[in-house]
Formats: sequence, C-alpha cells, structure tokens
Amino acid sequence: MKFRLGTRGSALALAQARKVADQMRKSHLGLGVELVIIRTTGDVRSEFGEEVSAVVGEFSSALEEALIKSEIDGAVHSAKDLPTIIPKALLVGAYPERVDPRDAWVYRAGEKYDANSLAWVGTESPRRRLFWSERWPLSRFQTIRGNVDRRMERCQQEKEWGGVLLACAGIDRLGGVAQGLTMERLDVHWMIPAPGQGAIAVQCRRDDQKSVEMLSLLDDPNVRSCVTAEKSFLQKWGGGCSESLGALARVQPNGTLYLHAGVKGQFERPQRASLEGPIREAEMLGARLAEEMRRG
Repeated sequence: MKFRLGTRGSALALAQARKVADQMRKSHLGLGVELVIIRTTGDVRSEFGEEVSAVVGEFSSALEEALIKSEIDGAVHSAKDLPTIIPKALLVGAYPERVDPRDAWVYRAGEKYDANSLAWVGTESPRRRLFWSERWPLSRFQTIRGNVDRRMERCQQEKEWGGVLLACAGIDRLGGVAQGLTMERLDVHWMIPAPGQGAIAVQCRRDDQKSVEMLSLLDDPNVRSCVTAEKSFLQKWGGGCSESLGALARVQPNGTLYLHAGVKGQFERPQRASLEGPIREAEMLGARLAEEMRRG
C-alpha cells in the first residue's frame, strides 16, 4: 500500500513531512509513503518582495484542495499556518509532535541588541512586533519574507539590522542557526507564541476511514488539546494568521490545561491573561479566555 503525503517544497516543510513519513512507516510495517510537493500561494508570495499583506490559509489552501480532489491522501502543515476553520470534508487526523514553541532572536555573534539601538529588527509578524516593542520601544522593523534559511542569510548580509525574529521550531528542525549567528530563545510569558507554533498537523479526508485510522496512531492527545485551546482562542477573538495575538497552552502535572494569551490592548500595548481548566474542555477554555479578555 502507498500513502501519498502532500507537503510544501521548502526545506522546513520537507523536514516535517519526512518526520511524519518515518513515523507512518514505523507504525505500519510495509507501508510505502510518497512525498508529493505542492506549491502554495504563500510560496509564490514569498518571491514577490515585501509589500504584500499576509493572507489566511496561504500556506494550506493548495494542499487542502489537492486532498479534497484525492490527489493526495494526507497533507502535512505547520499547525500555526492552518486556519481555524477548515473545509468540512477534511479533518486533522494527527498532531504527531510539538517541538519548542518559543520564538528566537537571531543575531550576528558578538553584536548584542541594547535598549538604545536603532538597528532594524527583521520580522513580518504583527504579533512579534507587538511583544518586542514592549521591551524595546525604540525598535524599528523591517519586513522580511522567505524561508528560514533565507531570513538567516539576510541577517548575515544586512549590516544595519540588529537581528531577526524566527520560530525556534523551524531553526531546530533545520539543524540550528547558520554559522556566525547566535540564537536566543525568548521567554513565552513575554513573547507569547502564535497559536499552534511548533506543532505539526496532518490532515486527511473525513470519509477516508483507512487514512483516519492510520493517522490516529500518530496523534498525541496532549498536543491536540493544547493546539485546540490556542486555535479556539484565536477563532473566538476573530483573528487570522496576521493578527497581533499569541496563545500557548500546556498540560499541567495535575492533568489540567493552562492557557496563556496576549493581544493588542489599549495604546498599542499588550494585554495578557490566563485560564486553567479540564483538558477535556480545551475548546471551551480558549473561547472563554477570549471572552474574558474582551470584557477587560
């Protein structure tokens, strides 16, 4: 039997897809897994400079379309890129793993950033700009596009840049920072990650029972609960992938789910709040925290 696993063609996407493929082969002896590379609108947009605004679903819609058309049997996504509402014909069959969800400050070795620095900070993310500005209010931002390798390359080349903000997960999955660069992992209570950051989501067709059963063996229930709470918060708040919003959940030693979130509040300052509840109520927990934060 062969399973066609759709993925984007970037180095990071392929690393994630190969990880999933390996897990599938281990869970189903004799299974052949073929990686099918699909070009998304987000990949195309990355080639057209820095002036185009982010679009919800730009890294997932082409994969979902191929899945609905039965051109592939499963699709691998970075969970943070998957919209909160997906086509009814599809479901997330597995959240197989989550690596470090934190953001990283990547800069040239030996060039520390200080409070009075006027060096540019490279990031496209409104969320990262919001939280970074709280600590470094004099910062100036430069939009940066492209994959992780390209962004680190720009950091090396642009001497007027202090550094770039990236996800630890992408850097770790690609083997670390480029030579000559230093990576600082940022505290999640300050730089709250994007919902789903660090997690992988594998979609399949809802009516494809064989694929649903195969992917279920890869699913981590704790990761699913955490991502569900984070995405529920995002959906209730009404934001998309470009929203100035962060949310991170974790399962506590006592089995409860703790959700911490931050959004843009008054005077462009972050507003933060947290909530704890039963893990089985992950979706409700995210929605409730969003409601409480809206009430102030």
